[in-house]
Amino acid sequence: MTPETIASRESKFATTLTDSSGKKFTAGNPIDIGDGFSIIPISPGFKTYFYQTRTVKTQICLHFTVGVITGDVASLTKENNHMSVPYVVDRSGHIYRLFDDAFWSYHLGSAAIGGNAVMSKQSIGIEISNYGPLKDKEQNGNYIDAYGNLYTKDPANVDFVSYRGYCYYAKMTEIQKKAVAHLLKYLSEKHGIPLTFKEMIGEVFDTAEEAVAYKGIFCHSNVRKDKYDMPPEFTLQIKDTLDDMNKVVEPVAAEPEPEKPAEDPEPAVKDPQPETDVVHREFVVKENENGDPYVAEVESSEPAEEQVHLTWFDKFMEWLKSLFKSRQ
Repeated sequence: MTPETIASRESKFATTLTDSSGKKFTAGNPIDIGDGFSIIPISPGFKTYFYQTRTVKTQICLHFTVGVITGDVASLTKENNHMSVPYVVDRSGHIYRLFDDAFWSYHLGSAAIGGNAVMSKQSIGIEISNYGPLKDKEQNGNYIDAYGNLYTKDPANVDFVSYRGYCYYAKMTEIQKKAVAHLLKYLSEKHGIPLTFKEMIGEVFDTAEEAVAYKGIFCHSNVRKDKYDMPPEFTLQIKDTLDDMNKVVEPVAAEPEPEKPAEDPEPAVKDPQPETDVVHREFVVKENENGDPYVAEVESSEPAEEQVHLTWFDKFMEWLKSLFKSRQ
């Protein structure tokens, strides 16, 4: 099945909610998990593909389905078959919840290190709808899926990674990686699971004790040597998407505006002072009772600009002149 056919199948399932076996699902209220992504709870009307027992979750396990959404959902919801996961994410970015993630179902297999029951109970499984490993038939650029059918001739749909015997894998879409990253963040906050990925992400846990005690995100291939979901490059792509999403953007500090030169303050306008009368000292020449001249001081309150400033000597000389004229 080609990527173009897969997109058509995903669109039809989103509209009809009918899987490849003909089961019809009903949808519950979407759960908004931010950035335009929502979890869509769907149910086939029975619950015999998972155990309705609540267990404490400390891990999240990533798988891919090697299929398309209609067949993926059909396989994960077989009646009376307790082999399933709560979440499936398709290439279009739809996140489907098949049952409450507080419950559990087997999803790791009997060969899982740490034990299928123990690890399945404490981990939340996420299936990424993806065709997985591909073969380049006769090295001619025809990439063949696990079922022997042509997947694509376009290398843009292929990741060239080498992992567990395969050199080519069907590429995840960008919106699919973002949907998985948002789902991981949501589950981490809901259950208190660390958003950390297993070190040596392509290798199996060293011991069963290590696997059971681990808290965080791992892949199916970390508990099974015979599984190839997922190549380390796939896991790192999701990790990088998650890291980019969680980056805190620091606000850019605004550059300070240049200081304006201080303006000279306008001189204060003083209220005009009222004019006051100025007392001026003035001397005049007078005659005493015997007719002899003498200089006498008098006061004047005339404004300064209207007074004629004459000394007593000037006044005396003026008097002599007048006396002389009168006796001639």
